[in-house]
Amino acid sequence: MVFSRSLQYLFLEDFGYLTGMTLWLAALAVGLWALIRYRRFAHGVPSRLRRANLLLSFWMGGAALTAVELYFALLYDTTDSFNRTKVSRKWYRIHADRERRPLEIRPGEGIYYRDDHDFPKQPPEGRYRICFLGDSFTFGHGIANIQDRFSNRIQAALDRQAPGRFEVTNLSDAGTDLYWVEGLLKELFENGFRIDTAVYVLCLNDIETFHPRHRTYYENFDERVGQPHFFLFRHSYFFNLMFYRWRYLIVPELRDYYSFVHDYYEGEPWQLMKQKLLEVNELCRRHEADFRVVVFPFLHNLGPEYPFRHAHQLIDGFCRQSGIPVLDLEPVLTPHVREGLMVSRFDAHPNERAQALVADAILRDLLADLISRAKSPDGLKPTNPRPLGHGTNPPDRTAIPGSPRRRSN
Repeated sequence: MVFSRSLQYLFLEDFGYLTGMTLWLAALAVGLWALIRYRRFAHGVPSRLRRANLLLSFWMGGAALTAVELYFALLYDTTDSFNRTKVSRKWYRIHADRERRPLEIRPGEGIYYRDDHDFPKQPPEGRYRICFLGDSFTFGHGIANIQDRFSNRIQAALDRQAPGRFEVTNLSDAGTDLYWVEGLLKELFENGFRIDTAVYVLCLNDIETFHPRHRTYYENFDERVGQPHFFLFRHSYFFNLMFYRWRYLIVPELRDYYSFVHDYYEGEPWQLMKQKLLEVNELCRRHEADFRVVVFPFLHNLGPEYPFRHAHQLIDGFCRQSGIPVLDLEPVLTPHVREGLMVSRFDAHPNERAQALVADAILRDLLADLISRAKSPDGLKPTNPRPLGHGTNPPDRTAIPGSPRRRSN
């Protein structure tokens, strides 16, 4: 499956690479044929034989590197945290992007979202609609099977516990933030879409867009990370991967990408983020929707000495004080850290095991009241949309005005 999808991707979207590799393989075949003939010709002449053996050694080295390159181009199938490598971008195209669906919010305008069902303005009659909104942690960065994401696991569990009573949709996208969530909710509400419960999945670095530094931070991100100039680093898959892994090791701001979080949660960005959470909560309340929050930890730092526990306590305390139902996932995931919760050592997004733990925790600790109501004699009573207001600028899948799109977490 991966091989055929990768080959299709190369043919449709990286045809220059496919052409170059085909010519290189032909050159290797011709070279081997020529070397074998030359070695036969050199038999009995020591100097020529040594030269033939040396050239054959070079050929074998080139063939070995070619085999490695073909493995990474056709079979290696994973992501990296920043989605910079050609391998990671190929993963997005052959897995995530093929599962995106268009959501037309108003005629000719809207977003794309990754899920296995459509999102009409009204859910099927009698169904209670839950929407998850967030960034790449919620989107499923690195999760090839969409059914392994926590939102899809929750839908499956709700179907077992209360058949036909819930619709769960994941409207998240990589690199988004709370400004984007607010803008999307405004557009959906004002264009007649019904949402009964909106769950904002917060990653700690969502706070970065509340600091002026991050309004321009990503404009020269490529320059700071460094761009490959040598053609093998730029066009191959294996050497391109090695280039970026080397850059991640030597560029300080990539190694300490989240070091700013401590300061931000102690300063003005946290005050601004608190205000925005209240505004989104009020937006949902005005449209008779329930607003809830899930807080994801930084998985690569998780453990007994987790350095961001204080930030979790601030968010959890504020939400509870403000009457916003909240679930902090740090206590949920820390006991399982030795099981391996990341996509890979080079990708700090939650893997399938983490997704399963998160789904169970959300069902148990955040949505239990909805499940109980669904099983009660009165059942759930879905809300109805209020009269439409005047729309704002429609969101797109790249950014909400005023909110610069972040890199994948």
